[in-house]
Amino acid sequence: MKLADGKRLPSFTVDLEDWNHGLHIAKGLHSSITSVYWLQYKLAQYKVKAIFYVLQAFSDEHPGIVSALKSEGHIIKTHGLYHYHGEIADRNPYAWLGFTGGFYFRLFPYWLIKWQVLRNNHLYIHPHDLDEDHPRLKNPIMNWKRHLGLKGARKKLERLLKEISWEEASQLMKS
Repeated sequence: MKLADGKRLPSFTVDLEDWNHGLHIAKGLHSSITSVYWLQYKLAQYKVKAIFYVLQAFSDEHPGIVSALKSEGHIIKTHGLYHYHGEIADRNPYAWLGFTGGFYFRLFPYWLIKWQVLRNNHLYIHPHDLDEDHPRLKNPIMNWKRHLGLKGARKKLERLLKEISWEEASQLMKS
C-alpha cells in the first residue's frame, strides 16, 4: 500500500537461520525457539504479516514451524542453503540492509531504529536478537556483540509493532 507521499509502508522481515550457526556455537547447544514463538505471538497480536527468509537447514529441521508460519499468512522465502556470503537466495546472506535490524536493532536507541525503519521501509530481525536466554560465548568480542541490547530488545520491538503501520507481506509480493 502506498502512502499519500508515494512511499510504501515498511515491510517486516525475519531471518530464520540455524541458531547455532548464528550464535557461533556447536550444533545442538542452544535453541532460540522460544523467541520464534514469542515473535509469532506478537505478530499475531498486532496483526502483522511478515516475510520470513528461512535458511534451508532450518526448514529441514523445523518443518512444523515453517508450516505454521505459512498457515498464519506469512510469506516464506529462501535465505540460502548454508548461509554463505554471496549464496543465491531470495535474500542473500550478509546482504547490507542498512541500520534497520539485527545487531543494529539492539545497538541503537529506539528513536534511531524507528527513523531508519521508516526511512528505509523495512525492518529485519533474527530470533537470536530477541533471545533473553542467550548463551555466553567463549569469544569475548562475539559474546559482547551477541548480548548487547538483549535486555530491551523485546520491548523495543513491541513498541515498533504498536507505533508503525506495516505493509502486508502479500502486498509486497505483488509489487
